Amino acid sequence: MNIFQIAVNNLKRRKMKMLFLMLGLVVGVATVVAMLSIVEAMRLELGDRIDEFGANAVIMPRSEGVELDYGGTMVSGVTFDMETLTEDDIPKIYESSVVDYVNIVSPKLVGAVQAEGQNGLIVGVDTKREFTQKPWFSLQSQDGVGRGESVGELALLDVPEDGIILGSSAARVLDKNAGDRLEINEETFTVFGVLAPMGTEEDGLIYANLPVVQGLLGRPGELTMIEVSAYCNFCPIEEVVIGLSDALPNANVIALRQAAQFRYQTIDQFTAFGYALSGVVLLIAALVVLTTMLSSVNERTREIGIFRAIGFRRAHVMEIVYLEAGMVSILGGLAGYLLGSAAASVAGPFLAQIQGSVPLRYDLILPAILLSAVLALLASTYPALKAAKLDPAEALRFI
Repeated sequence: MNIFQIAVNNLKRRKMKMLFLMLGLVVGVATVVAMLSIVEAMRLELGDRIDEFGANAVIMPRSEGVELDYGGTMVSGVTFDMETLTEDDIPKIYESSVVDYVNIVSPKLVGAVQAEGQNGLIVGVDTKREFTQKPWFSLQSQDGVGRGESVGELALLDVPEDGIILGSSAARVLDKNAGDRLEINEETFTVFGVLAPMGTEEDGLIYANLPVVQGLLGRPGELTMIEVSAYCNFCPIEEVVIGLSDALPNANVIALRQAAQFRYQTIDQFTAFGYALSGVVLLIAALVVLTTMLSSVNERTREIGIFRAIGFRRAHVMEIVYLEAGMVSILGGLAGYLLGSAAASVAGPFLAQIQGSVPLRYDLILPAILLSAVLALLASTYPALKAAKLDPAEALRFI
């Protein structure tokens, strides 16, 4: 009978104990697989949500600037070689090498106007694109909607050609409400709606349709900037910036670092939490393996004494213990992968509030088996050493 057959026979004779050992490994591996699957699903969904939550790149006209020392006086902000950005640049974005990552493109023109005799800033936008890109914008009041009635969803509304939307501060300063008439640069508009307060500088702006503002400012076809929302789950935002810069040599493309950093930090926090919890569960699983194997060795003192008495070396005894742990760990790793994947698929959407499903991760099959094997072998080292160090004469006293 060789060492492998001895290990197999030992497993058959101690089914309950080996089943308990395998159960510890299954729980440990299943927890890790479930956690990694859920964290990955959360990472993907979080990335999608953040990608849809506002722009993460801004395209502005390229210009050169210097600080000029003029007669001992430092003059900053001197620009030259100012390029222009026009609506003709928008198709170039969709023809760029990063078009697959582009989600929403929102062009806008910003300019100063006289509104009811007061200075103000007006922003020309494609209203549906702008308010889809910035879903936190909402109407406080809407023309034609009475008190107690629900206002419309901004991203779904068609703002009429003579309609404008006032930020909450602009409406307060101009003393206008939805439905009122407002004169801007000697043209009369109707206040289509007033935005709910956001506590940002956008509260003081006036919004209107892009062609209307271009005509009002005498700048047909011109743009001040283009905001781009890009899907960046599988690419860094810097890669999108390079692709857009190549497509638009007349523009500066700037990544909104804050949004990108927030996204990466949030994902890292989820990942760190998953690793920490998995580490704790694996430690518990290792203790279960250690206790079970130690108990098994103590029960087999007489048997080990016989092995040593008939010529088995210490290395042979250790090999038997490791073979037993190794065989159980392979089954435990495979079962743990299946259980963890099933648990993530069933419980993930409820535990992590994931709207979609948790994808099955085939790439975790081999790591799960290796993790189980390494965990079992490491936890079995002390029991194996203890078995190998047993004195044959002392062990045979148990006969």
